[in-house]
Amino acid sequence: MTFASLLTLIGVWLAVCIAPGPDVVQVMRVASRSVRAGLWCTAGITAGIAVWLTASLAGMSALIAARPSLLGILQLFGGAFLIWMGIQSVRSGFSARRAPSRVVGTENSAPTAEPPEAAAAAQTKLPVLTAGRSFRLGLYTNLSNPKALVFFGAVFAQFIRPEISIAWTFAVGIILLVISGTWFVIVTLIVRIFSTWLGKYSPLIDIIAGVIFILLGIVMVYEGIIQPF
Repeated sequence: MTFASLLTLIGVWLAVCIAPGPDVVQVMRVASRSVRAGLWCTAGITAGIAVWLTASLAGMSALIAARPSLLGILQLFGGAFLIWMGIQSVRSGFSARRAPSRVVGTENSAPTAEPPEAAAAAQTKLPVLTAGRSFRLGLYTNLSNPKALVFFGAVFAQFIRPEISIAWTFAVGIILLVISGTWFVIVTLIVRIFSTWLGKYSPLIDIIAGVIFILLGIVMVYEGIIQPF
């Protein structure tokens, strides 16, 4: 791989990461509860990207090129999961809006005896996002992300050629992981700046995020259906 090809790949990957999509929406949704949850969600997304990288290098791209129907199947499953996750998010948001709330503070408010994420959850009656749950949300969101599917199923293969050494391929993978991880950490920290305001509207954020997931899932399922089998 030439230096120009690497820069092109990095540019494409940056555009994929920054463009609004399920990963960005999920990080914003989770980070509005607490920075800790947002960082664990970021770790889950990065782990998902590592899975896609491994699958692509193991021959997923070549398999999809040989059997386009496989891409349609993956889109169907990914879209169905996004729809399910969106429904859960909308239900959680409406349940929290109906429940009586009590102000106990957020990460930027007066100290409280409760952990920040528990305090924010208690404020809006939303379920507490533990480290494990936040990580799984990030992981599952990325594994069902249509952008990741298209990038690693089609675009990434155009840059990784058989003649490229294993060490160089590994280095490229690390670069992509560092770029994506850094971007989502930045998103988490930006959300933290507005955490007091966002914490008050966490149920609404859950509803909006859920609607976005459902719409993306419907589009993904449709694209999976029209794929040639």
